[in-house]
Amino acid sequence: MTPDPSLDHYLKNVDVLVLPIESILTRAEVDEIVGKYNPKTVIPAHYYLTGLTTDVSGLESADGWVNYQEKVRHADVRRLDSADLTLNAAELKGAHPRVDYFGNHFEEK
Repeated sequence: MTPDPSLDHYLKNVDVLVLPIESILTRAEVDEIVGKYNPKTVIPAHYYLTGLTTDVSGLESADGWVNYQEKVRHADVRRLDSADLTLNAAELKGAHPRVDYFGNHFEEK
């Protein structure tokens, strides 16, 4: 399920892609999207979070995908220690490939 080709012009060489990994998109689809658009960083989204997501949701953890990126693809994986992330263009300039992963952190309101 890759984005419609009419969006290619807008998504090529984008700095950040937030993708629903291990829930909506398969690993193969994520690899295809990342390869096509060449983002500087990927942020997994829409995955199982202990204490937030119910077991009946059907969502899975993104840990498997993140571990694969780190160990097999040798991506720069940043396991965040909170639910906050600030990115800036200068920091991302040399980043590639990179994964910013919130893991099990979420903000409670």
